[in-house]
Amino acid sequence: MLGAESRVESRLKKLESMVRNPQSELNLSALLDSMNALAHDLNYPILRKNKNIEAFLNRYDKLVNELRELQVKIDDFEKVKLIGRGAYGEVQLVRHKASRKVYAMKQLSKFEMIKRSESAFFWEERHIMAFSNSPWIVQLCCAFQDDQHLYMVMEFMPGGDLVTLTINYDIPEKWARFYTAEVVLALDAIHSMGFIHRDVKPDNMLLDQHGHLKLADFGTCMRMDSTGMVHCETAVGTPDYISPEVLQSQGGDGTYGRECDWWSVGVFLYELLVGETPFYAESLIGTYGKIMNYHNSLVFPDDMEMSQDAKDLISDFLTDRFAYQN
Repeated sequence: MLGAESRVESRLKKLESMVRNPQSELNLSALLDSMNALAHDLNYPILRKNKNIEAFLNRYDKLVNELRELQVKIDDFEKVKLIGRGAYGEVQLVRHKASRKVYAMKQLSKFEMIKRSESAFFWEERHIMAFSNSPWIVQLCCAFQDDQHLYMVMEFMPGGDLVTLTINYDIPEKWARFYTAEVVLALDAIHSMGFIHRDVKPDNMLLDQHGHLKLADFGTCMRMDSTGMVHCETAVGTPDYISPEVLQSQGGDGTYGRECDWWSVGVFLYELLVGETPFYAESLIGTYGKIMNYHNSLVFPDDMEMSQDAKDLISDFLTDRFAYQN
């Protein structure tokens, strides 16, 4: 009898652990969201004709309304200004009405994300920002939803992005070395969590109030399998920064690994020092052709000074998977 009680107690503790663990798919927040969604989806006249549904809604209607009032919602924030726009929505600078703290709030259209579900990775983005403890990754403060949108409230980065920095300054090598090191640390943190970013570029590198870099925008991230690879048959990323492996995967086995992120770091470093990406062409086909033929198309300008160490580092990043394996 004592053994049976012990097993029951063990099961209850495991269930409690699942509910309390924020990384569990059965955590308290997920359960409350599910109850909210269920009550919303059942609350239609034709469905309420079913006496069991009607009884369920009558029983929980008051509690669900109270839940909706208690949860974080869009009315808790006042919009200050638009600071970014993307394929699935926009990013607003907002101020929390109660605390008066300033945040960046990403608002994503559910309709657009469902329509482009093959390239929309909301859960991955949320997971990385919520559970990474890296100082090189933008942190998530909270996430919530309404009928039409998903919202992610993130720390605000007042320094802007690296694109703005390169427009305003000629970047010396010591600056480039500093920012490249911080990008490498950010990617190492993401890879250690089991993800590949797939869209590393200056637009996704933000500066805090002290001038340090944090990587942002994880909506293209995919979780690696047990071999350290991802499978995707659509070209994800920004053309000038896409690696040969990503291009080769289209129409093939659709498989590549974290080398695609390191390739993008090489493009980024070259761009910081030269002022343009190394494989730029007038057409998309021309750019992709140069990337695939990178052994011959990677050229360092003769009319600018660049150390041999910088050239070697760029060349080491701009190589293929087999070179990393060797």
